[in-house]
Amino acid sequence: MEYFDLYDKNMNKLNKLMPRGGTNLKGEYFPVVHIWIKNQQGNYLVQQRNKITDPIPYLWATTNGAVLAGETLLEGAIRELHEELGLSFSADMFKLKKRLFVDNDCCNHVVDVYHVMADVLLKDVQIDTVEVRKVAFLSKEEILDMVKNGLFWDYETMLRYPGYFDILESRKK
Repeated sequence: MEYFDLYDKNMNKLNKLMPRGGTNLKGEYFPVVHIWIKNQQGNYLVQQRNKITDPIPYLWATTNGAVLAGETLLEGAIRELHEELGLSFSADMFKLKKRLFVDNDCCNHVVDVYHVMADVLLKDVQIDTVEVRKVAFLSKEEILDMVKNGLFWDYETMLRYPGYFDILESRKK
């Protein structure tokens, strides 16, 4: 059974754990990470998900996942990227673009959106076939088109954050 540390809105650890599939109370947030890898051509490494247990199964998404109890959000991002795509990058390559707090009826979570600049070759990606079906490089415009056509996770709706995809190109942080 996997467990997640819970945090308050100031990112203070609450010394409370939540099991995967559990619920948390108002003001409690479990950590999630999104990792966007961008190459020199300006395209993003994305993946088609392969798990029926995903929020929206079998659609395309960025590398993402929940941070396990005892990990920092950055450690969770590094682990998720390695587990899902077999890629390893040093911590200093991860740039935090945005931290989002998401309140919903099921479980509140805090999402750290990371950006990594790296020229990854698709032949070097080693996908975990339990989680990932395939990978591709797509432009932001192609991603937005796929969102409109219901083929890519609509993070703006899922996270209730209009402008989510603008984070990818922002110069802040």
